[in-house]
Amino acid sequence: MVTRRDNDGASGWLPSGADCRYAVVLAVLVLSGSTLIGELLEGARPPDAWGFALAMISSAALAWRRKAPMAALAVTVVAVGVYTLLGNPYGPIHLCMVLAMFEVALRRPFASSCLACGAAAVAGVAFALPRLMMDFRQPVLMVIAWTGWFVVPWLLGRLAQVRQAAADRMRHALMAKAALEERMRIAREVHDVAGHGFAVVAMQAGAAQVALDARPDQTKAALEAIRLTSTQALAELRSALDTIHARDTDCPTATGLRGLPALMSRVRAGGMLVEQEVNLSAEDLPEDIDAAVYRVVQESLTNVLRHAGPTSAKVRVCREADEIVVEVADRGRGVVQRAKPPGRGLTGMRARVEAAGGSFLAGPRVGGGFEVRARFPCQT
Repeated sequence: MVTRRDNDGASGWLPSGADCRYAVVLAVLVLSGSTLIGELLEGARPPDAWGFALAMISSAALAWRRKAPMAALAVTVVAVGVYTLLGNPYGPIHLCMVLAMFEVALRRPFASSCLACGAAAVAGVAFALPRLMMDFRQPVLMVIAWTGWFVVPWLLGRLAQVRQAAADRMRHALMAKAALEERMRIAREVHDVAGHGFAVVAMQAGAAQVALDARPDQTKAALEAIRLTSTQALAELRSALDTIHARDTDCPTATGLRGLPALMSRVRAGGMLVEQEVNLSAEDLPEDIDAAVYRVVQESLTNVLRHAGPTSAKVRVCREADEIVVEVADRGRGVVQRAKPPGRGLTGMRARVEAAGGSFLAGPRVGGGFEVRARFPCQT
């Protein structure tokens, strides 16, 4: 069990200003209430000088109820016990024991607070027993009731401590979940950006190596494509990482439907034929769906470059009834991937699509190749 601690800024053993004001107000209430009860009740008398002093001591001890709850409880029990034993009127001073016991149960572990409750109850009854036997016809019942000054506030303090600990655990769990979701989001961004960029660079580097001697012009074009692709990938990667530091980037990159033409150009520059059918504009889509569409197309084309071998691909983004449909299909050798578990790319795409409220399917096509299909709800 994690106990509560006082973080009010007071140093050492000195109570804070708020705790001192609390004790002063409590002392005024205790003294005035005890005096009023002593004057109004028949057979009672107002507190004497010792009664006033003990009432002030018990109230002042509660200024340390958060700094040193055990010490505050001990001083309060003794002061109230002597006050009662000296024949002063029953009254508000006994609330000091209640408040002190509550703080002990709230701020200390179960074992120590339970022992403190038992010791305080025994001491309180021992101080009050002679007075109870003299003032009441059934002192046994009064002794049992007197222990309620300690048992009831201890139970309430324990309940408050348990609820506080549960709230702390819930808050920490939510913070951990949020941190994990943010790490997963950044990992997906880095995977999508770096994976696509390296796939295109690898294909271009292979083409440049083949054409190095025979076709210098093609080699130059491949190297230029490598430069452009790596620059774009680095800019997108920097943009993704900048979200961690919450600062603006000097190299904004186009994603979403606006970024699809540049994405297609980079893939085509790598030597793969891509056919596209895009019947929507960025203004037609919410921001989260627009970004998810771009990442699905990007990661799907990256997988084609990596795994499909020499082939072509078709990209289709359109509206069907009340859904936005994204399809990326190829005729490569994607069917051989059937037995393998989904990789990070497919898992990341599925997470993106589902986070935007859509559905995701990916698998081999009839007749060969692989197809990725995502559907998003239309939002008006």
